[in-house]
Amino acid sequence: MIDTLTHTPRTTTRHTTVLVSAVITQLMIVLDLTVVAIALPHMQADLAMTTTQRPWVVTAYSLAFGGLVLFGGRLIDVLGLRRAYRIGLIGFAAASLGAGLAPSFSVLVVARAIQGGFGALLAPTLMALVNVTFPRGAGRGRAFAVLGATAGVGAAAGLLIGGALTDSLGWRWCLYVNVAIAAVAFVVGLRSLPPTVRHGSRSHATDDALGLLLGCGAIFSFVFGLLLGCGAIFSFVFGLNQAEQHDWTTPSTLAWLGAGAVLGICFVVREARAATPILPLWLLSSPARAAAYLTQFSVGAAQMGAILYLTYYFQGFLGYSPLRTGVAFLPMAGALMVTAVFAGRFLVARLGARGLLPLGLAVQAVAFVVFTGLTVDSSYAQVALPSLMIFGVGEGLTMPVVFNAGTRGVPDSLSGLASATLGALQQIGSSFGVALLAAYATHATTNYATSRAAALKADIAGALAQAHATPTSPAGQDVVHQLTNQLANQLANQAQLSAYSGGFALLAWLAGGAAVLLAIGALVMWLHRTQRS
Repeated sequence: MIDTLTHTPRTTTRHTTVLVSAVITQLMIVLDLTVVAIALPHMQADLAMTTTQRPWVVTAYSLAFGGLVLFGGRLIDVLGLRRAYRIGLIGFAAASLGAGLAPSFSVLVVARAIQGGFGALLAPTLMALVNVTFPRGAGRGRAFAVLGATAGVGAAAGLLIGGALTDSLGWRWCLYVNVAIAAVAFVVGLRSLPPTVRHGSRSHATDDALGLLLGCGAIFSFVFGLLLGCGAIFSFVFGLNQAEQHDWTTPSTLAWLGAGAVLGICFVVREARAATPILPLWLLSSPARAAAYLTQFSVGAAQMGAILYLTYYFQGFLGYSPLRTGVAFLPMAGALMVTAVFAGRFLVARLGARGLLPLGLAVQAVAFVVFTGLTVDSSYAQVALPSLMIFGVGEGLTMPVVFNAGTRGVPDSLSGLASATLGALQQIGSSFGVALLAAYATHATTNYATSRAAALKADIAGALAQAHATPTSPAGQDVVHQLTNQLANQLANQAQLSAYSGGFALLAWLAGGAAVLLAIGALVMWLHRTQRS
């Protein structure tokens, strides 16, 4: 895809500096999802966002990132590696500044989408940068391993940094911080980026343009359809009056989901026939790579969905501050890092990717089953703490092998593409998870409230009878007003927790289903090898 490298006498120093710049940029890209998630309740209150609008703050970034990463990889051929990296950093910083200054929800979402677009340029640029700087040898493996570790640590660090910034300076600083990070990465890489020469950029830039459009369009259409499915805004006291809402069966929702499915099929057909495909389908031909891609998608969906649910649970039900919310996630990060080190030393050689990937997803499914025990009266130590630690163990089992499995057997010239695909799938999974759980929570809350509306009316009628008052009398209106507010708040809390519990059950099914698929694939491969030998 890119270019040739001109070596200099100070190769070792330059390689180190390039890697430092790449790590800083990788940290910024990954940090931006979780750092915003912690601040989201304060964003919602400050900008008067509705429940329906809320998911877009996260999804606008991850959807633009995942949907445009193929385009970003192709754009490198037009701009050149060095220029693409600098444009990506400047654009990301400018979009972050615009998001931080946003006076309204619409401006914030547009800026977040632009952030994601420049992230989609930076992600493949980073991988290509490391690929060019470390063309072979042990240094190459270590460089990619450092980038992979940065992705895991950055996601966990974002939770704590987001909480600290929101508490001390306000939610807008969760976005301003990217300006400083991008500036550091730009300065560090200013003189160390490898000089490159583009060969045939114009011809390569237009290769498989149809596949590029189909691939990006499929991602946008499908996830946008999911978001339309959660377009429910219901008014005043749960269950008493229900506002007009979109549903899964409305024409707009079905049209977007259908468009995503059709474009996805067309994309696969196009890539199978294209002379120079934007995403060679043989990348999926290896069971190990296919398993890594499925795992990365599933982990992205599960992680972001769980983080958003728990952020609102911690701050809304347990009364935690943003900083304390970030601290509450630390056991997950600690379990992840300890498990990843243990798995890397003792389990990878014994189980390999075929064993660890389904095992890690199965453990995550168990964590979500435990999460379903959240109630209005449960404490952090009773349910959230053990669930977070189990989830961290599950992620720690997959982390040491998912990157190596996803790039195994890929030629050096396409290793950057394979790596960027892993990152894109995690972002697409995040979009999918947030959209799916937002849709589920909205409709589950509505259904819960509707099913208990009759009981609420019966309670009000009983209170009126006990007070010997009619609904139209002053005394009766006072009884109705007080009891309605009291019961409505209880019903709202119960409805929201019921929706969260159901959403965690849904994530358990998704993670468990992916684990079963990977386990069956591993068993089939083992049987096939046994028969051949």
